Amino acid sequence: MAEGKKDAVVLPFYYSHVWKNVLLLALSAVCAPLSAALVLVGLAVSKVHGQRNATFSKEDKQHVAAARRRKTILVTGVSMTKGLTIARNLSQHTPHRIIGADISALSPGRFSSAIARYYRLDTPSGDDADPYIDSILSIIQREKVDLWISCSSVVAAVEDGQVVRLAEKQAKEQGRQFEAIQFREDVVEKFHEKDKFIDYIESLGLPIPESHRCTHPGEALDVLMGELHRTPTKSGRPVPRRRFIMKPIGVDDKARNNMMTLLPFSTPDATAQYIHSLNISKENPFQLQQFIKGNEYCTHALVIGGKVKAFTSCPSLELLMHYEPLPASSPLSKKMLEFTERVCKDGGETFTGHLSFDFLVENDDKGAAAKFYPIESNPRAHTAVVLFEQTPEMAEAYLSIFDSPNPLTSKTSLVLFSLAPRRTVTTGSDMTWYLSSSYHFSICCSASRRYRMRLTI
Repeated sequence: MAEGKKDAVVLPFYYSHVWKNVLLLALSAVCAPLSAALVLVGLAVSKVHGQRNATFSKEDKQHVAAARRRKTILVTGVSMTKGLTIARNLSQHTPHRIIGADISALSPGRFSSAIARYYRLDTPSGDDADPYIDSILSIIQREKVDLWISCSSVVAAVEDGQVVRLAEKQAKEQGRQFEAIQFREDVVEKFHEKDKFIDYIESLGLPIPESHRCTHPGEALDVLMGELHRTPTKSGRPVPRRRFIMKPIGVDDKARNNMMTLLPFSTPDATAQYIHSLNISKENPFQLQQFIKGNEYCTHALVIGGKVKAFTSCPSLELLMHYEPLPASSPLSKKMLEFTERVCKDGGETFTGHLSFDFLVENDDKGAAAKFYPIESNPRAHTAVVLFEQTPEMAEAYLSIFDSPNPLTSKTSLVLFSLAPRRTVTTGSDMTWYLSSSYHFSICCSASRRYRMRLTI
């Protein structure tokens, strides 16, 4: 951790994105012949063995009895791995018709054989989200969608919550059944906003790190200066000073790059200079949160009617493409599941959607004795859902939304876990990340040498 900006060479923020994008384009061009060959091989294999691992074959789906029970399921967000994974699972293991939608015209879901029809959505805008909302509602109306599974992006989470309310009202007026795996907007806002989430978890009596909402630099400095000037002794024993981090409450990629800067610095001036550089205001609030020294873990849960139907947990990594689930029997997994179930129970019978949490765990090697703190929540699908890719029961868990809410008769009353631990990776992202990291390492080394020379002069 850098003590202050003057002690580190800071590269412009846009460098990272520019060079990663350039490398990605270059790799795509170099690998184009190989990619084309793999596509052709994949098409040939799918024609011969495409239904080998599927519960329902094409012939099964065309059966008269199956056709009568057939439902139309809309999955949005199929340009992302999580949305496409869910669509494939449902297509392979149910007789139902799966349609997809996303804002991209060239979404991977558009070319997937798992999706019967693809729709392009209007791009959500903070100033005017009505076109986006109307585009989803029109698909639900046109296709007579029975179940909508939302895989929201961070910019459309609240808008998807509005769609649920309007679509349910629309279906009720038409006298037909409509279900959705998506929280309403009030629930989304409560879990999406970092400060509201921490306040809510505290109201449930669950452990949280010390947190302060800051809409002015002075509010953060009051806490940090008090900690800086606090005498680090208690009953004659040394007490280490608490450290804090500043997290943007809204979407601020630039601020997130410096989110792990430990505060306060060793001097009041350096601390104040850094806080003022963040441009904290009512329009751009930050959360001052106690730094917890420990490993980070993330979870993903499918929640229907206030009950967890499917759950997985795994260590968090800097590159969000590597997932290795914790065993269901591990003490950490059990504690994080208990936490999730406590939150869902409080949500009640209308609490339905995807829910994920980020935890910091102190002494995670101590199992049940480890202390864990929730730091963030995402009321939408997490990419860790890929861990259920080879789990046919996942499709049944989604369809249980049509079952009776009585847990004694529900087929999925028990929590579904992902299969035996295995590591899920994406080769393309790994190659780009490693190459770009090597390039930036050379830049940083060069910049560091120039900086030391300047200090010597």
